[in-house]
Amino acid sequence: MAILDAIKSQATRPGLRAELLTLGVGLLMLLVLTGAVLKLPVVAQFALVAGLSATLASIVRPALMITAWFLLRILMDLLWWVPGSVFSLNLMELYTGGITVLALGLIALRARQLQDHPCLPPFIAYCLVLVIGGVRNLEVRSAAEILARYLSPFVLMFAVSLLLDSRSKRRRFVIGATAVGLVPIAISLYHLARGQMATINIQGYHRLVGGYMNVHPHALMMMILGSLGVWWVLVEPDSRRRLLMLGYTGAAALCLYLTYVRTGLVSFVLVSSALMWITGRRRELSALVLVGVVFVIATPAMQDRFKDVLLFFFPNDDVLVRRKIGSGRIGIWTAAIGEYLRHPASDILLGLGIGKHWLLTRAATNPYAPAKDGFIDTHNDYLTMTFQVGPVAMLSYIAMQFWVVRASWAVFQRSPDRFSRSFAAYSMALMIGATAANLLSNAFINRITQSWVLWGFAGVTFAEYLQLQREGLAPMQGLAGTLGRVRSLALGPPPSPALPRTRPPR
Repeated sequence: MAILDAIKSQATRPGLRAELLTLGVGLLMLLVLTGAVLKLPVVAQFALVAGLSATLASIVRPALMITAWFLLRILMDLLWWVPGSVFSLNLMELYTGGITVLALGLIALRARQLQDHPCLPPFIAYCLVLVIGGVRNLEVRSAAEILARYLSPFVLMFAVSLLLDSRSKRRRFVIGATAVGLVPIAISLYHLARGQMATINIQGYHRLVGGYMNVHPHALMMMILGSLGVWWVLVEPDSRRRLLMLGYTGAAALCLYLTYVRTGLVSFVLVSSALMWITGRRRELSALVLVGVVFVIATPAMQDRFKDVLLFFFPNDDVLVRRKIGSGRIGIWTAAIGEYLRHPASDILLGLGIGKHWLLTRAATNPYAPAKDGFIDTHNDYLTMTFQVGPVAMLSYIAMQFWVVRASWAVFQRSPDRFSRSFAAYSMALMIGATAANLLSNAFINRITQSWVLWGFAGVTFAEYLQLQREGLAPMQGLAGTLGRVRSLALGPPPSPALPRTRPPR
């Protein structure tokens, strides 16, 4: 009898499921590695060992590993030069796919908690439309790559929301991201000192690319890090650390400016301004506006880069028609939308299919970047998504952005933790800047590392929001809240509980 009681207590004790899962993964590792040594090349063996080790570590320390994945993703764009592939997948594709699968597994273990997440209903609609768009593309590799780009940031966001279940974990996550950001900033400053700008000329400007393959991801990453530095300067109480973060912000802003990428510059100003407005720092905001106006007036390069704003209303001999303004954006958008609306209603509703947006943009004429092999960039993330998978997916994406702003505002208003409140303000401001960037260029939807950072930071705020829900400080949302509201509309409000009978006093 004592033996049966002991077995029963062991079978019902907490943590048994994780231990059994760890044991199963360990046995699987042994079997897979045994076969890999006999059949696969050395590079594939190392990839398998890394993947299986990451899986085992994820089960044992999920919050620590999701933080490590996020921080390593910030550095991944700097490794574009690494040669070689495994199963025809390069390093970044392997990393994105592997981490997405692992994160999905961790989310599945906490599926019950996910039903309270406010982004779950629009995400379900988003996934359904994406699957339809992927099926309509016959190029399997292209469809898989774009689907990973569209889905993996949200998988990371859900994982961060569920796994960072304490304020100390969320604080370490943000501090780690800030510290890792020193690496791309330092590499950019190194290339600046080595004279990189003298060797790179894009559209008549000598530009700083830093350690990145392309100037645009460099600009967007510097925008994120620079605005993150602004947030630290505003919230850090210690004067010495505030001075350090001021240098951090200045270095990132300098690297951003030397890219001469208008999308990054506009987003940086928007995020910083929105952050100051939300947190009530009107004096600092006024000073920022004054410095910005003086800077533009005193800098011929900035006047030249943003002259299109005036030329849109007052075209002259330099830009004869508005279609050429903004590196040809106006012409591309109008021509592509016209072509899109000529398609059948099914294509308008569901899109042309993953990867087929170029069929619409090739009708445009871009005076600054002539078409190569019939392909012209859309220069608008929302249009790119709409052309591929239709307006339902685009509206679902915008709905999730809306929930970031709404949840951030709730955390900013209701959280008892000062750090969480201030970071919610930054998360809200960053989403505002990202929306502007998506409207003006291929930014936080089609550039996967920057998208991971955006939605990873949103996940930090959602984690605090879910905690406020559990504490009764925020209303229930997500699938559970939606079903509850539908049930109340169909059946009416629940009956009031009967009051206990009491005898009247004599």
